[in-house]
Amino acid sequence: MARAVFMGMNPIGMGYFAAVFLEKKSRMFIMFTVLLGMLTAMPYADVLKYLIIMVVISVITALAEFNNKRVSMNTVGVLTAVITASMTITDGLLSNNLGYYLLLGLGEGAAIFAFALIFRKGLEPLLAGIQGQALDNEQIISLAVMLSVVIYGLPEFEGIGFSITMTAALFSVLLTGYKYGVGYGALLGAACGIILSIRTGEINQIGLMCMLGILAGTFREMGRFITFLVYCAGAIVLGELYQKSQLDLSGFGALISCAVLFFLLPKTLTEKVYAGEKVGEEDVFVSQNIQNIAKSKLKDFSESFYSLSNTFAAISEKKASLDKKDKSLLFDELSEQLCKDCTNCNLCWKSNFYDTYQGAYYIMDVVEKNGTIALKEVPESFAGRCICLEHFVAETRRVLEVAKLNLSWHNRLAESREAIAGQLSEVANIIDDFSNDLYRGGDTPDMIKRRLVYQLKMNHVVVQRIAVFDKRNDKQELYITAKTEKGRCVTTKEVAGIISKTFGKVMRPAESCKKVMSRDFDTFIFIEDVNYIVYTGMAKMTKEGARISGDNFSFINPDPGTVVMTLSDGMGTGEKACEESESVVELLEQFMEAGFKRESAIKLINSILVLKSGEQTFSTIDMSIINLYTGFCDFIKIGASTTFVKSGKNVETILSTTLPAGIINQMDYDVITRELKDGDFVIMATDGVIDCIPGEDKEQFISDFISELKMNNPQEIANAVLNQALELNQWVPKDDMTVLVAGFWNK
Repeated sequence: MARAVFMGMNPIGMGYFAAVFLEKKSRMFIMFTVLLGMLTAMPYADVLKYLIIMVVISVITALAEFNNKRVSMNTVGVLTAVITASMTITDGLLSNNLGYYLLLGLGEGAAIFAFALIFRKGLEPLLAGIQGQALDNEQIISLAVMLSVVIYGLPEFEGIGFSITMTAALFSVLLTGYKYGVGYGALLGAACGIILSIRTGEINQIGLMCMLGILAGTFREMGRFITFLVYCAGAIVLGELYQKSQLDLSGFGALISCAVLFFLLPKTLTEKVYAGEKVGEEDVFVSQNIQNIAKSKLKDFSESFYSLSNTFAAISEKKASLDKKDKSLLFDELSEQLCKDCTNCNLCWKSNFYDTYQGAYYIMDVVEKNGTIALKEVPESFAGRCICLEHFVAETRRVLEVAKLNLSWHNRLAESREAIAGQLSEVANIIDDFSNDLYRGGDTPDMIKRRLVYQLKMNHVVVQRIAVFDKRNDKQELYITAKTEKGRCVTTKEVAGIISKTFGKVMRPAESCKKVMSRDFDTFIFIEDVNYIVYTGMAKMTKEGARISGDNFSFINPDPGTVVMTLSDGMGTGEKACEESESVVELLEQFMEAGFKRESAIKLINSILVLKSGEQTFSTIDMSIINLYTGFCDFIKIGASTTFVKSGKNVETILSTTLPAGIINQMDYDVITRELKDGDFVIMATDGVIDCIPGEDKEQFISDFISELKMNNPQEIANAVLNQALELNQWVPKDDMTVLVAGFWNK
């Protein structure tokens, strides 16, 4: 490439030098080979000029890198162009033709910068060794230009019977058209035609080589032999049409040498490639349709669970008391059992129906309200006729007691159905939410992916496949199938640094990812790094005389960008309270780690506690959910004690206004959102800690105490709060006591 000289200038050689100069490990070798190429095609005086330019660029670049300054492709290109143009213009100052040298210098500088960018595009896939990934149009054009320049720079040797330049051009166009098709063949044919026309002065070479590329691509489906025959015939015919062309009947030497090269190539090098873009589009089409089908099925499942939920909700109506229909049925039962066989039945229910009916209903109303009725309270008209009054009153009392018991079980069953309806509805919400949470294919430009492949190749990592996914929180996950080469050992942390520079965002290996890349292909996952970090501390004390604490807690990371602190206080103390709060904490952990939304997780747990047994089981739920990307913290409180947020000297209290979980189906909960700052602390405590504080304004006392704390260690803060509460209560824990602390800092 350095032999491609035009009008005594070598912008191509200098452009190539600028394009490859970024490769630190090959700089001296590149400088030597470019200089060697120039020496074979240019006067020594002109070569000296370009040598000085390369040395100056090397020194400036070395100084910049020594000061930790990043040198980009554009910087090297501009630097090379400016220095070259300056030296050419300086030559003009020493002559009498300044205007000519001024235009010449500016033109050469512009050409160097343009060629540097063009060659860099073509060099990226060559240096990176990309496998299985289609090249974009810019890279294809760049490679075509580079190949045509190489052909232009080939030396000619007289007396060997054929043209090396023509052989290289014919072979390149034939192989490209046969392997990649008409489009690529025509493109390379046009590039080679331009170069040949410049070299020979025959402008018709452009059309001739372009047509040969089209022929090679058109007949490639008929095999290597037929393709070459058509290609050879086209070359001869077109050579005859253009009498001045080198491609005439006397040019068989170039065609024969082209045939030898073409047929001796191994099959792996001539295997046809079919529009990689179409294959990729088909893969994308298939994956998108599979995702759409999955979403559709999940939506159907969700609708089914919603329907089941509505069905259970429709049959879960509660009754506050017996209605008229229930009383009518009870009245019919009483009259049927007691009166039909009575000797006074006709007297009571035929002759005096209205009075008997009114009296019996009066007895039922009084028994329903008071649970019994005295004989003297029975209307005289009814008591005077009824010969089984005591038995009638006793049976009425029994029937109503049974009816009330049935009513209680009816309401209990309705409550259970309501809880099940709520569970089914939440399951539907979870499925619906999951269908929206399916990863989307990222819209990362292919240029960035190719740049990453190239950068990794330069660090001895060979990439086979890259996939970028956009998560629901607009963060990205990167999946790379790769291995190391030449026995190198590369850590995923080093790879994450390369990815971060390429993508312009801080990335890190996922927790489940291997720490070191090996010689075998494996898939590695990289995620966007968080902006904040959290450290935690915990202190607890069991109630005096109790063996087991009724408080339970957890610290979890359900996803890389979230920290969840959970604290639950079971009703009472001891083993039973521990079991209840432990069940709540474990379920919350499982639901949150499985990806359930917090609302769904809380409602499901509440419904489980409601249905758990005939006994009432209550537990408080206190959650602090910290987003490590944004710094926002959501405080969720269900019957929980006060949470304190310390920011410097200021302390904010987060209070709860709701009942504990497990009391009612339609549960309310408080959600308060605050933005945390660097150095803030979140302090959560159970009511056992608060109750140890004397006086009425307990929260204010703890706030003042926390405000005066000078320590920055979460564990020390937790110990200090617990010890202060115990000290104020003569070191006697009157209830189970637990303190959780989270310290929040910029990463």
